[in-house]
This record gives sequence, structure tokens and C-alpha cells, in this order.
Amino acid sequence: MSLALNDLLVCCRQLEHDRATERRKEVERFKRLIQDPETVQHLDRHSDSKQQKYLNWDAVFRFLQNYINKETECLKTAKPNVSASTQTSRQKKMQEISSLVRYFIKCANKRAPRLKCQDLLNYVMDTVKDSSNGVTYGADCSNILLKDILSVRKYWCEISQQQWLELFSVYFRLYLKPPQDINRVLVARIIHAVTGGCCSQTDGLPSKFLDFFSKAVQYARQEKSSPGLSHILSALVIFLKTLAVNFRKRVCEVGDEILPTLLCIWTQHRLNDSLKEVIIELIQLQIYIHHPQGAKTPEKGAYESTKWKSFLYNLYDLLVNEISHIGSRGKYSSGSRNIAVKENLIDLMADLCHQLFNADTRSVEISQSFTTQRESTDYSMPCKKRKIEVGWEVIKDHLQKSQNDFDLVPWLQITTQLISKYPSSLPNCDLSPLLLILYQLLPQQRRGERTPYVLRCLMEVALCQGKKSNLESPQKSDLAKLWIKIWSIAFRGISSEHTQTENFGLLGAIIQGSLIEFDREFWKLFTGSACKPSSPSVCCLTLALNICVVPDTMKMGTEQNMCEVNRSFSVKESIMRWLLFYQLEDDLEVSKEPPPILQSNFPHLVLEKILVSLTMKNSRAAMKFFQSVPDCEQHCQDKEEPSFSEVEELFLQTTFDKMDFLTTVKECTVEKSHSSVGFSVHQNLKESLDHYLLELSEQLLNNYSSEITSPETLVRCSSLLVGVLGCYCFVGIIMEEEAYKSELFQKAKSLMQCAGESISLFKNKTNEESRIGSLRNVIHLCTSCLCRHTKHNPHKMVSSFFLRLLTSKLMNDIADICRSLVSMNLFFSNKFH
Repeated sequence: MSLALNDLLVCCRQLEHDRATERRKEVERFKRLIQDPETVQHLDRHSDSKQQKYLNWDAVFRFLQNYINKETECLKTAKPNVSASTQTSRQKKMQEISSLVRYFIKCANKRAPRLKCQDLLNYVMDTVKDSSNGVTYGADCSNILLKDILSVRKYWCEISQQQWLELFSVYFRLYLKPPQDINRVLVARIIHAVTGGCCSQTDGLPSKFLDFFSKAVQYARQEKSSPGLSHILSALVIFLKTLAVNFRKRVCEVGDEILPTLLCIWTQHRLNDSLKEVIIELIQLQIYIHHPQGAKTPEKGAYESTKWKSFLYNLYDLLVNEISHIGSRGKYSSGSRNIAVKENLIDLMADLCHQLFNADTRSVEISQSFTTQRESTDYSMPCKKRKIEVGWEVIKDHLQKSQNDFDLVPWLQITTQLISKYPSSLPNCDLSPLLLILYQLLPQQRRGERTPYVLRCLMEVALCQGKKSNLESPQKSDLAKLWIKIWSIAFRGISSEHTQTENFGLLGAIIQGSLIEFDREFWKLFTGSACKPSSPSVCCLTLALNICVVPDTMKMGTEQNMCEVNRSFSVKESIMRWLLFYQLEDDLEVSKEPPPILQSNFPHLVLEKILVSLTMKNSRAAMKFFQSVPDCEQHCQDKEEPSFSEVEELFLQTTFDKMDFLTTVKECTVEKSHSSVGFSVHQNLKESLDHYLLELSEQLLNNYSSEITSPETLVRCSSLLVGVLGCYCFVGIIMEEEAYKSELFQKAKSLMQCAGESISLFKNKTNEESRIGSLRNVIHLCTSCLCRHTKHNPHKMVSSFFLRLLTSKLMNDIADICRSLVSMNLFFSNKFH
């Protein structure tokens, strides 16, 4: 044994001395020794090697526990009736003992979790269960549990199901019947962490534990303040998500029981924003469980009761008032204030409107289940009754009567979300009046604050109308007249950067729904300087190519400030030039600034599909073919962020008469075969595209040593080249072997080689935040191009091409830089902190 460990062993044995004075002398020495570098190194090595015969961190912890037991026993056997100063000194002594334990755990686990989870957990549970240990010991042990055990992923895997359940029971009893001066917020945070651990590491909590949550909500109603209630309700959300799959009826019953009480708490107590957020989340979850995918009747899959229906009407009334109060606070507050309401509240309001709006019902008499505080103890008193207005008339009234943006914008948000989520909820008879109201709001620009919300709402209305096949001819004619006027306003609004995204979205929705017949002026947006290539403009162009035939030529008005040379280009070639060389000088060798498509992110392969489609004789058919292939990128994102929709689908599949899910599964198992037979390329346009791409690449290669051309730009251009080649291969224009030998592929390899050289130079400059951000973007671009695809589609082909561009040196350099940044806690700082 080393001399350093020998000193620590002697110190630990002295901590077990029978004399309190001897033990007290060794405490400061003990603190010094457990942070001595040589001692720490030996303890770490012995703990990692699992050799019991040497002194390690677990052995030291056992010595420390013996010391704590002796000191605690002395405090327990001391005279109870003493002066206040003696009581204070004893309390101070307990705090010193607790802080010593926390200090030791911090030293032992600073580099990695080396103490045994079971030893820590047994110490915490024994201390918390022993009521004689007092508030100080209990609070410190709870802090250890929360910060040093439950926050360590390794320990989560070592806690058994029985221990999870015991932790839950012990701490929930502490929360419901707290000893004097206990920190209930800390206890609630532990309950939240334990619930999350139990539901993810085991089969979940038993359904009988729902009674704990019901009691917590009932107690919160009786208290003036509700410490930790937001953490308790957040834990309930986690629990219900796990439980709902097998116990839907029980979960619905719990919702029917506690949600009216939460409405009561909302109205009677002054709730902070965090508590309101979690109440909204809980109600939203219950709506998903009661009404999977918006089902409104039991025949369609809803789980309803009279109590639940009454709750929905009361909730609707409360949220209408809440939105009104938010608007009032905005109007009369000093300084700038966001006019929009939070998305979760809007989403909940949209779900409520979908459930409660009925063509036959304009007003409903509700019995308010929540009362004032003075009345809450007298349950014999009758409930208050009053009428509330429901239906699309309410929405139209708010949109017409609201003059202030703080009153108007929330209802625009609700309308947008309601139509987006439930297009069928907008009756045909209300379509024309609503469109007229929105059209009248459109020119009313007060500093442009409401305009984006009006445009988004119009976009959803356009998409909704496009799905309606039962509109009568006179109504279609009236609607078309309005859409022509709206189109004109949106077209002119493209020049405004403030609303360009929304205007392009609206134009795309009108095109998608074939609501009007637009003229050739539309294509000038993508051939001149009216706007630059961006994600909204490119998405709008994609929709146009998918539905409309691109004209061969178009007449340029005298008012158009366009280069004389552009008049010799076809519309398709002009669009290509706009995408690749927007606002670049005619002499590409003089210009050093890369075009917009190489400076910002676009949806994967969208640009490439547009460029390749433009070279086809039938561009519309080519774009339709590309669009018919499932978007694998979206599929990958959905896998990363699972939602509750799968559980909703399960409810619909297993509860009711009509079992459409059998045919759905059958359809999903049969992969559609996509035939590319019949596509022919316009050879001149293909050669022009190849020429433009080579020119763009050459420009970057000539300037890559400058600060303007970053590795990120080089990788983007390389990705663009192989993306075009992959799309050509997918439609059968060229073969893979031909693509590998092409000049475009060789240029892509050169671009990646230059990017690799730049990244190699980055090794010595890892302290520059701008370079770290650029490297993150490079890695994101590479991973998006290399996303795994199993089905035959352009993404799979592009991934195959891009993989050939990555050299072992480039991958090793990126790996080395990432290791260096991770050691400095820099690379993932934006994601996790």
C-alpha cells in the first residue's frame, strides 16, 4: 500500500475512535486527504479494478458511515432539555456531518460514478426513514438523492424496480404529510425524477399509485399555496403516458376526477406560468386519450362521460377569459410585448373548439363546477349556471370586432391551428364569410404586426378549401374572385422581407389547391431580382413545378430591370440561373461571394430535384415523380421525436367496430414500385446545368483559401453536385458507373478535398467559436447526406455517392477535433446547455 493510502487508512480508523474529540481532530485531515491528487489516483484505480483487498472509495465510504453513526448516536443520547445555544450548536454539528457526506460523494464521483449505487441508496433511504434524524439530515440526504444519484444515468440502470417503487412511496408520503419545515419543492422534484426513472427503467408504476396524485391535487385545492405542484403534475403526465396504453379507461377516470379540481385551483389561486404550462400539458394529454386523433363520438373512438363534457365547456369558458386577460395585459402594459399567445394554449384551444363546435348548437348553458373559496366547503349550495357562446360565429365575431392586435392575433392563431389540425371542422357555409373577413384584415397593416398571422390563416384556409370537393359552383365562383384579390396582395408582398415567408406560403397553398388560374407573371419571381432563393421561395417553386407547366418563354415588360442577356434564355434556364447565381456578377471569376443556396440550409434534395426536373422535357411529370417518393428525412425526424399519436392510433384500432387498421397495415407492407420509364431529358438544358454547376465549383475552388469560402460552403456545393447526379440516376437518365466518371463527380471530390484541408488547419484553432459552429454545420450536412435508407429512392443514391467523397483522413480529422472539443465541453454546449 502506498504511503498516501496508508495515511488515509489511519485517518479513517481514527474517525471510528470512541472519543469524540479524537474524531473531531481527524475530520479536517480527512477532507484534505480525499482531495490529494496521489490519493485520489490510487482510490480511482482500485475502485475501477474492483479489487476488494485494496482501499477504494467504497471502503472509505463505509468508514465514513461508521463515523456518522457514532456522531448521530451521541446526539441522540444527549440531554434533551438544554439551552437554546446548546441546541444551536447541535444543529450546527448535524449540518457539518451532512455537508461532510456530500463533500465526500462529490470528491469520489467527480471524474466518474465510482461509489456503489446500492451503498448510496441504502444510506439515503435509512436516513430519510428514520424520523429521529431530523429535517437537516433528511434534506441533505434528499439533495444527495436528487443531485448525486438520480442525475447519474449509470445509477438509474442499477436501481431495481422494488427500490424505485419504495422511493416513490416514501417521498410521496412525505409530500402529502410533510414534517415541519420540510422542503416540499425538493420532495416534489424527487418524485418527478423517480417517476421518470421508474417509467423508463421498469414496467412502470402500478395503477393504484394514481391515488397519490389524486390526493395531492385535492390537498392543493385546500391550500393557499401549492409548493411543488408543477413537479407533481409533470410527474403525473409521465405516469399517464406510460399507463394509458394498457389502462385507458382508468386514466380517463382519473382525468374526469382531478381536472375539474385543477380548474378550481386555476381560478382561485394566482398560478405562476410554469404551473399553468404543466396544467395545460396534462389537459392536452387527457384530450388525446379521451378523443384520439380528434374523435368526437364513441362510435368514432371517443371516450366520453357527462362529467367530461361539462369539464370541456367549463375549460372553454376559462380559456376564452384567459386569452382575453392576456390581451388586456398586452394593451395596457408599458414597453414592447409579444402579441402572440403561447402555442400550447392555442393548440389546446383548437382541440376544444373542434370538440365543442356544432352546427346545431350556438349557445350552451354550463354549470360551473368550481366555486369561490368561501363556497368551496359547502357542497350543498347549487352550482352557478350561465350561458356561453360556441361555434364559428364566436371566432368570426372576435376577428371582426377586435381592433387591437393583442385581441385579434390570438384568435387568428386559434383559427389557423383549428383549420390546420381539423380541416373538416370548417363548414362550407362559413368558408366564404371567414375568407371575406380575412381579406378585409389583410390591407390593415399596423406596423405589420398582425399581417403575418393573417397570411398564415389564409394559407390554412386555402389548403382547407383545396380538400373540399363538395362546394357548389356559385360558391366556388365567389371564392375565386376573393382569391384573385388575395393573390395580388400576396404577390406584391413578396418584396417585404418581414412577411416574405408567409406570402410565399400563401401563394404555394393557392397553387396547391388550384384555387385560381395564375398568369405567367408568377414565373418572374424566380427569374429576376424580386427575391433571392430561400427555403420558402424554393418550396413555393416546388409546388408550382408539381402542378403547373413551365412556359417556354415569357414577355418581359419594360419595367423589368433585367439583363439583356436573360432574354435569350428560356424560362427553365432562367430559373436555373436564378437558383445558382442569384445577384452574382456576370464575370464569375471576379465574384468571390458564394450564392445564397450555398450560404443557408434548404430541405434535403429539394434544390437538386428542381434543377433536374427543369432539364426534363416534361418538368411537371418529373417533379410529380420525385414528390411521389416518401420523404425519408421526415421519417428519420419522426423516429427521433416520438409522439403520443401512436398510442392514439392504438386506441382507435382496438376499441371499436370498424377496423380500418387491418387494411392500413396491409397497405403499409406493400411497397409501391416507382417506374421512371418515359422520362426524356432536354440535352441542351442538361448541358447548361452541368456547365453552371462546374462554373460554380470552379469559382469556389479558386477562392477556397480566402475567409469567404468556408469548409461548410465547400461541403454544401459538393453535396449539391452529387445530389444532382443522384437525381439523374434515379430517373434513369444516367447510370451509376457513368456518374462516378463524370466531371461533376470529380469536381465534388476536389471540393471535399479542399474542405478536408481546411478542417485539418482547424485542429489548432479549436478555441474560436465561429469555427466550432462551422464544424457543427459540416458534420450536420454530412450526416444528413449519409442518413441510412433502405428503400430505392434519390436519398439512397445520393448517400452512396457522398460516401465515396469522404476520405479516411477527413473522417479521422473530424473525429480528433470532436474528441478535443468534447474534452473541453464545447462541441455539444449549444445542444445541451
